[in-house]
Amino acid sequence: MSEPILGVCTLVLAAGQGSRYRERSGEDKLLVPARDAPAAPTVLAGTLASLAGITERLVVVTREDNLALRAWLDQEAGRFGAEVLSVRTNGLGHSLAQAVAHYPAERGWLVALGDMPYLRPETIRRIASEIQQEHLVVPSYGGQRGNPRGIGSGYRTQLIALDGERGAQALFAAGSVTDVDVDDPGALEDIDRPEDRRPV
Repeated sequence: MSEPILGVCTLVLAAGQGSRYRERSGEDKLLVPARDAPAAPTVLAGTLASLAGITERLVVVTREDNLALRAWLDQEAGRFGAEVLSVRTNGLGHSLAQAVAHYPAERGWLVALGDMPYLRPETIRRIASEIQQEHLVVPSYGGQRGNPRGIGSGYRTQLIALDGERGAQALFAAGSVTDVDVDDPGALEDIDRPEDRRPV
């Protein structure tokens, strides 16, 4: 097993409302099976399994008022080596700002989404290994930019100033970005609706 990448903290953003999924099924998308298969892991479990052990720290950022998800994390986070940060938040950007403030990192942060269970660990490791203090890193598959993304520690001031729903997109629009071509469609596959889940 490869050694964790030192100086990098993975932040898994799992503090959203998941409203599009809830409107269709009434369920928390992070707690549904990632595939229509017997004993399939939940979406968040699949995501964490891909991320586990790749960087020095692994942190799941969730809402204080999402009691079902917090209960699941109380039971399951430890087996992935994950810590949990519960926040009051007004959006994705605000969640990311709080996480960066709580978890400084020497090289930077790997920012992952909790609803991306199909990413391959080797893809994640490639992105994380490119993170340096003044670097922004993004995977590209088929000419499209995806996730997770690497943000160097030199951007800490901009990150902790984020608020509301707007995340770090402005950094990637304006900054110098390293695009890493990956052969992994999972870099583009987040789960917004029930039909976004892979069947098997």
